[in-house]
Amino acid sequence: MNKRSVNISSLVILLSLLSFLFEMCLYYFIPQHLITVAVAAIISLGLAHFFLESSLNYDYCFLHASFMTITSTAFTIIVYLMQPNVWIAYDYSLIALIIVNWFIPFGYCFIRDFCDRGPRFAEYLFFFYGMSILFLIIYAIALVKLLFVTPLLPPYETMDFGAHNFIPFMATGNYIEDALSHHASITKMITYMLEMIVLGIPAGFYIRVFLRNHSITPRIFTYLFLPFLLEFIQFLTGIGRADIDDYTFYLIGILVGIAIYYIVYRISYEVHKRDFLEDRTVVKKLWHFQDNY
Repeated sequence: MNKRSVNISSLVILLSLLSFLFEMCLYYFIPQHLITVAVAAIISLGLAHFFLESSLNYDYCFLHASFMTITSTAFTIIVYLMQPNVWIAYDYSLIALIIVNWFIPFGYCFIRDFCDRGPRFAEYLFFFYGMSILFLIIYAIALVKLLFVTPLLPPYETMDFGAHNFIPFMATGNYIEDALSHHASITKMITYMLEMIVLGIPAGFYIRVFLRNHSITPRIFTYLFLPFLLEFIQFLTGIGRADIDDYTFYLIGILVGIAIYYIVYRISYEVHKRDFLEDRTVVKKLWHFQDNY
């Protein structure tokens, strides 16, 4: 590592540390936490742009994003474990801070690489996979919390005597039908369904990314096995609710994630004649759609 690289790395760490401390101070002193999230987004975007333009290398954007994501995640966990606390309260804006500190640099660099017509900036694929692994670690923590620590539960009661529902959408459909017949709100049910679907979207996208060079058989097996594994663990531990509807909602989310992958892939091919996960010097024909899902 040459002297210039050391200087840039030190600058990245220093500015990221100052940014993190500033965000935490805003969160502590300003009750309107959405202001903190908005300021964090602006700072994250500005720093990502500065680091990329000054170094011509995505490595430093990854260093910045990973520092901010890890520190904000650690801060969120500490605040959550401290509750109840009269000095600092936990709310979902802390989750938004984690998302902002990861997504803004990732989205910015993705767009820059997508729009760049030549190999001006180096190490994008390292950045992409590094950010993906970082996200998957945070995603795994979120799954543990939402499925096993404070489980997401539907608004209707569980079946009597420990029985389990094996017919897709039977319990969900009965709840919605009963609520509509009594002119009751189904907002909680819709929210629950969307939450379970959203949980599955990253899994679908990243399974497709990391198994892109494998045949269709291991990919389909992984798509089907992951939600089954989560439900089976809930069944064994008695934590949460092992149910066919949860499996189905999560699987729908996986399908949405796969669709997002293909949309990005198609746009990349139409614009650059290349796979968005290949070096920009590589140009090839678009894979046949039926052989690439």
